[in-house]
Amino acid sequence: MKKNIIAVCDSDTDYACNFTEYLNNKKKLPFRAEAFTDVEKFYESVGNQPPPILLIAEKDMDDRIQQMEKENIVVLADEKEEQSSPYKCIYKYQSAESVIKEVMEYYTAKSLMPFYSDEGKGVEIVGVYSPSEICANCLFAMTAAQIMGEEKRVLYISMETFAELEGFLSQKCDRNLTDFFFDLKCGKENLWQEIEEMIQQLGDVEYLPPVESPEDIKSIPFSHWSRLFEMIEKSRRYNTLVLNISSAVDQLFSVLNLCSRIYIPVKPGFIADCKLSQFQTLLKSWGVIEEDRIKTVFLSEKVRETEGIHSMQELKMGPWGIFVRKVLEGHE
Repeated sequence: MKKNIIAVCDSDTDYACNFTEYLNNKKKLPFRAEAFTDVEKFYESVGNQPPPILLIAEKDMDDRIQQMEKENIVVLADEKEEQSSPYKCIYKYQSAESVIKEVMEYYTAKSLMPFYSDEGKGVEIVGVYSPSEICANCLFAMTAAQIMGEEKRVLYISMETFAELEGFLSQKCDRNLTDFFFDLKCGKENLWQEIEEMIQQLGDVEYLPPVESPEDIKSIPFSHWSRLFEMIEKSRRYNTLVLNISSAVDQLFSVLNLCSRIYIPVKPGFIADCKLSQFQTLLKSWGVIEEDRIKTVFLSEKVRETEGIHSMQELKMGPWGIFVRKVLEGHE
């Protein structure tokens, strides 16, 4: 079977088909699911290439399963109670969201997740930064993330001193990046599980709740940001990581150097032009970031106004969405 396939084998046709449909409708998951309601047809299909993950109903287990790697098998159990079994068992009659959450946590914890965003490529990091520190920076970053999220699995991270996300959120998150970096500093274990519990959905992307204070951004060392990005890449959960970058981050040019693409929104004007010129001079003297990775984006009059933007849908479908889509496609 293909690498990015998860097999769901259950002779209960309704359960197998409904659960598989649920998985395939969640485009943020890094795999496609296939349903098998007959064990014999499952074996005929996989042949000598078992799937990276098999979710199989307890009643459908047989001796041939023992020939497969135990770590690649999750048993869908009929009972909630802990069972004495060499396989990972998950109670099947809970919500589909809870089932797949347990599956992902199990494979991530064992570092066995066989899925990859873009095979062999890893996670692309896209940076948005402006030496002018204009509000348009966050609008460009959020819009770009939403557009990329139509086709890819995108994680958005704000590295600004005053994060922009709160105005778009209906509720405050219990934990955020301030908590994560504190736990990282203290040497806490199971940090990826903490990140997974922190991840929120916003429109077509997922995001990590930003830090609480400008001082937090200034105090986070580059090594800690690097550690976070490494964990995200190793999880193989995303194709693209979009960073909204502030000048206040530690080792700004090192952060920018992690990006395969860097967009620099600019609002034309004398002061903005001076700051851009100084930034370009420093960039050239640093001599590490290639020019073809950088795209300076001169904002048109149509996208300088932010009045009337109250949701991600309005942002993506309005003038900002039209403009940013053209930039991403190379037409601006």
